[in-house]
Amino acid sequence: MTPHPTKATVNESAKKMVLRQFPYGLYVVTVMSEGEDHGMTANWVMQTAFTPPMVVVAIENESKSLPMMRDARAFAINLLAAGQRDVAAKLGKSSRNVPHKLRGVPTRPAPVTGAPILSEGLGWVECRLVATMPSGDHTLVLGEVVEAGVEREGKPLTLSDSGMKYAG
Repeated sequence: MTPHPTKATVNESAKKMVLRQFPYGLYVVTVMSEGEDHGMTANWVMQTAFTPPMVVVAIENESKSLPMMRDARAFAINLLAAGQRDVAAKLGKSSRNVPHKLRGVPTRPAPVTGAPILSEGLGWVECRLVATMPSGDHTLVLGEVVEAGVEREGKPLTLSDSGMKYAG
C-alpha cells in the first residue's frame, strides 16, 4: 500500500508551478446583507450541476463576504470582461483597507435576491446559498442558480491574462 503523501513530502516549487498553470477566470462575488453591499474578486469558481443548476465558489475564511453570504442566504457571481483588470484589482483588496469596495462600480440589484450585479461585466448568475463546507483556509459556498443575465458579449478576464497570481 502506498502511504498518503503529507505536507512534508510535497515538492513546493513543483506544486506552485503546476497549480498556477491551472486556467482560472476572474469573477466578482457580490452580496447584499442588512442593507450593506459588498464585492470581492474570486477565481476558484465552477459549475457543479445542471439540474438544478449549481455553482461553487471558494471564499477565504477571513473574508468579509462569507458571513454576509451566510446571513443573506444569497449571492451573485459576475463574469468580468478581459478589459476589467482594474475592477478585479480594486475588489481584490482587503476590506480592512477598502471597506466600501463597490463604491464607484456600477451595480444594480439582481431580480430575485437583490444581490448587487455588475452593470459593466459580461454577465452574472444569481444564487441561493445551499450549503457551506470548510476547506482549509477557505470555505466552499454552494449556490443554486436562481437567475442569470448577459450584459454584453466579450472575452472573459482570466487570472493568467490579468498578470495576477492566487493559486499555489
